Amino acid sequence: MRKRPTTGLLAAGLALTVTASLGAALASPATAGPGPASQTSAAAKAGSAAKAAKAALAEAEAAVTGTAGASATEGRDLTLVLRDLLLAKDALRGQDRADAESLLLRPTTPPDDPSDPRDIYYGADADLRTQCTAAFCLHWVEEGEHATTPAFAATAFETIRHVAGVYAAAGFRAPLPDAGQEGDTRTDFYLGDIDAYGALGFCRSDADGPVVGSAWYAYCGFDNDYASSPWLDPTSLLRVTVAHEYFHAVQFAHDAEDDGWLMESTATAMEDELYDAVNDNASFLGYGQLGDPAASGYPLAGPATPLDTFDFTAYGNWIFWRYLTEQHPDETAGVPNLVREVWEALDTTRRPNPTSSLQALEKVLRARGTSTPQEYVAFADANQHPWDVYEEAVEQRYPTAPDTLAAATLARNAPHATRTAVLDHLTSATGSVVPFAGSRNLKVRVDLGDATAGRAAVTVHRAGGATTTTYVATNKQGKGDVTVPFAAGTVSRVEVTLANGGVADAMTAEVRYQAVG
Repeated sequence: MRKRPTTGLLAAGLALTVTASLGAALASPATAGPGPASQTSAAAKAGSAAKAAKAALAEAEAAVTGTAGASATEGRDLTLVLRDLLLAKDALRGQDRADAESLLLRPTTPPDDPSDPRDIYYGADADLRTQCTAAFCLHWVEEGEHATTPAFAATAFETIRHVAGVYAAAGFRAPLPDAGQEGDTRTDFYLGDIDAYGALGFCRSDADGPVVGSAWYAYCGFDNDYASSPWLDPTSLLRVTVAHEYFHAVQFAHDAEDDGWLMESTATAMEDELYDAVNDNASFLGYGQLGDPAASGYPLAGPATPLDTFDFTAYGNWIFWRYLTEQHPDETAGVPNLVREVWEALDTTRRPNPTSSLQALEKVLRARGTSTPQEYVAFADANQHPWDVYEEAVEQRYPTAPDTLAAATLARNAPHATRTAVLDHLTSATGSVVPFAGSRNLKVRVDLGDATAGRAAVTVHRAGGATTTTYVATNKQGKGDVTVPFAAGTVSRVEVTLANGGVADAMTAEVRYQAVG
């Protein structure tokens, strides 16, 4: 779901991520023989699953009642909050189970309590309007709380048809057929007053289980007018929301149970691919690895937070996919192929597929002759000077990622300096050093500790504004060096970016500066 950041979100800071605990709690129990130990283990796992499911229910209730600003839930995507609830609800009992199922109901399905503010319900006597193509149907009402004008419904219908057509032409799998709700198996979309609780759109499923593998069918909802937006006109906001949410339905058709950061960052990236003139996703950059916590007020912004973190940072980290697709620009029907290839690598509909999001990324990059560590260090370096790397950086005023290594000061009588950083997986640290009178060259030595995951980039910033980047070749121990220009008259500064492009372990990296010549 697309949402906008609020004061509550920024105050909350850290966001809860239920998905990981659900994965552990709901996993199939290990094979064990009969006896007290296995019974105790099964009971413990059931208790853990119930606890995780209750947490998912509480988070979903907070999200759909608009009370999320008081908690960390505001940082989560409603589509994925409800996805987590869908996966967890079988562990709930009694009223909790009933509440969970009520939150997943369609606007045309009567809830247990029609006055419950958690449920979007058109009403028993609603005059339901419907317009369909061969692939989907749009439903709306023109009276009552969720009323939509015929003109806006027509715009929404054409927008969904356009988005569906682009994704199909680009080779993406269509959303899976549903179980016959609303009279047939076509994918259903609904218009309703959902911005009342801070939502712009959502996709979710009311299925009893996956259709095949871990793929689920989905239905989606969009606001009935987008009239309350202070930052975009209603049509533009509708367009990027449909592009975003429809892509969630596409993701569900491959693997609805995959990592949240991947689902959210790729959906946000696709907004700009389909509606390049809108550029709303540029406003999220301050929350991802391009951001500066001091500037955005969001503590998880910046290159020190792992790329695969699932909270509001995932919205800002769509820029990772923009970087990759600008470096690998092959496309189909105007849409880059790389994102589609990653989701195809995660497909669970043809065979069991335990591939994780990062494994899928590595598989796709390897097929293209590169790797996650190589691309990640280049991405981290690009974020230090986005204006001469990204296509729209100047026009859209991309922020510059902050330096997280202390700047080094060299002089003729002090030509050496050392800086050290502890890097979590998929994080980076950058530091700079400025030439002094009489300096000519700078030798940069790095010790990355891990030659598999560690990488280093050295960027020379010329006095006229141009940049030149060199990647440091290292030996099997992760050690290497490079010498770059360092004359005060022609170089304004040299930046060194240390990156951990691995997917699991933290590492300690060191850079030593030495003025020479």
